[in-house]
Amino acid sequence: MTRFHVTVCLPPTSPRKIPKAVAAAMAPYDINLTREYNPVGHWDAWAIRAGRGGAYLVLPRYGGDRRLVTASTVPRRKAELGPLGPLECYGGPRGLLDFDGMRRRASGSYDAVLTAWTELSAVHPPARPLTDFLARHEADPEAYSAAQAREHHLAQPLVQDVAQRAVAGDSHFGMSFLVNDPVAYFAQDHEEARLRSVRSAVPGFALVTLDGAWTDAGTEGEGHWEQADRYLDGLDAEAVLVNLYCHS
Repeated sequence: MTRFHVTVCLPPTSPRKIPKAVAAAMAPYDINLTREYNPVGHWDAWAIRAGRGGAYLVLPRYGGDRRLVTASTVPRRKAELGPLGPLECYGGPRGLLDFDGMRRRASGSYDAVLTAWTELSAVHPPARPLTDFLARHEADPEAYSAAQAREHHLAQPLVQDVAQRAVAGDSHFGMSFLVNDPVAYFAQDHEEARLRSVRSAVPGFALVTLDGAWTDAGTEGEGHWEQADRYLDGLDAEAVLVNLYCHS
């Protein structure tokens, strides 16, 4: 079970027609499109949705523009869209969207999370990454199980604090920290990590281009983000972007 965001690119399209246009663009990649497994299938369900703190930002001069994809421009019978902030939307013409603002937001969010981690690290004993515990398991799997390795890693006060904050809905520590090792995450080079956050501020994990091609970070690796960013920056101002939340 996988959940991920997809950026779909469309030619100029009015908001009320976008659900149908998106469905057509996504159709070739439906896992259940064919009787047998679809070799190019990537999803079995999708919805127009913005991720946590990931709605498209709108350039201030276009706030309220009826070309934007919002709860007020797309009929409820076509898509269940919740309200967003005054300068946020689910998509719209590229020329109306504030890509630079989204990148600044991503950089600021990364810095805020790093600051929160640094503050927690100051009040807890140093924590070891999960790989240290798994190395002990691999050295003697009969005496020290993988389950024990994960249990002992999670029991560290710093890791436990992050996990509890994630469950409680802390704005700095998302649910991803329940399955990913925060010690390893924050041991990475922070300038490079911040750059990755900025590169992924606009494109989703996957991109459907105007000509219907699908690319994603799973097959393209880290290069996906830079290529997708460059593609979106170069789109005509009237081309429409829509953010989807997918399941596979």
